[in-house]
Amino acid sequence: MIGPGTHLMVDGHTMMAFTASYLEQFLRDAAALVGMQIVMGPVVLGTRDTWDGWTVLSESHATVHVHGRECRTDLFSCQSFDIEAPLEFIRHRLKLSDMNVEVRERPMPWPTHNGGVR
Repeated sequence: MIGPGTHLMVDGHTMMAFTASYLEQFLRDAAALVGMQIVMGPVVLGTRDTWDGWTVLSESHATVHVHGRECRTDLFSCQSFDIEAPLEFIRHRLKLSDMNVEVRERPMPWPTHNGGVR
């Protein structure tokens, strides 16, 4: 069986000053936008202009990293999802002036108990 999955990675620049509570809500809303269930978190750690946040999803994870004006976020699911709405959400909520986007679809064989491929 082939296991699908989408990994959306976005890097950009922001002029926004963030707070831990703002980024926690960003992670909650990002998960909800693509129908993923939060299992743990979100957790956001940092100070003034350096933040790292993540949440564990039943389908995988979502992260956000802010270092000065550089902003990186990724959303990974073991299920495929349409990237258009999440891209616009990320651009809008993180106030990105520019974005580099990478999307990886992950159809890879699942391993078997003996390390082979089914």
